[in-house]
Amino acid sequence: MLFDRGSRKEFGPVDKLFQKNKSVTTEVEVRSITVVGLFQLGVTFGSDGTLVTSDLNFLRIFSARRQAGLIDIGLIKLKPGVEVAPVLATLRAVLPQDVRVLSKQEYEDFEVNYWNGSTPIGFTFTLGVVMGFLVGTIIVYQVLYTDVADHLSEYATLKAIGYRDNYFLSLVFQSALILATLGFLPGFAIAWSAYALTRSATLLPLFMRVERSLFVLILTMFMCFISGVIAIRKLREADPADVF
Repeated sequence: MLFDRGSRKEFGPVDKLFQKNKSVTTEVEVRSITVVGLFQLGVTFGSDGTLVTSDLNFLRIFSARRQAGLIDIGLIKLKPGVEVAPVLATLRAVLPQDVRVLSKQEYEDFEVNYWNGSTPIGFTFTLGVVMGFLVGTIIVYQVLYTDVADHLSEYATLKAIGYRDNYFLSLVFQSALILATLGFLPGFAIAWSAYALTRSATLLPLFMRVERSLFVLILTMFMCFISGVIAIRKLREADPADVF
């Protein structure tokens, strides 16, 4: 068999033993196996380690749970220059309806959607984003509201000499933008460190992608703008005569 050197450490020092002895004998499902090679894949949310072997060895090991001829997934590699779409259409027309034919990108999207929408892991991450957004909105609102309240007399003076609400709204939005930017930078650094720490401790393939970072930045700005809209209500309702 081939052993994934990116598997969890609970499976033992197979990598080190193989590097030393060029083969490792161990057991899987009470059967003796020999590791004759290594490859790099890594763990996922669904598996802690991976072995690669022939279909015959697979049936020998899992004979009590597996019947010959049953296939979970197959891979078709096209020659260079062959269009993917016509091949997909032909396979979908020929194969039975219970066989799902997907391109590589469609398969990746299927896996991502499954983990995001059909597992507790996806629900936990989604709930964390929602809770972070709500808590962040409240905190930024408190900061902006306190700033408006502390400088209410200055704002009222500007309001009394003719400045309109749109001007004050732009000031609060500028403050919200500054808060979003200053909050995002240390937040990004902490998140990047947390990703690296989690990846090192669990061997899960967690990486900070550019598109995810931009999405969080836009979401942070939107959150601060919402807080600014709520905080500006006190200023709009303020009467210069009452302030002085």
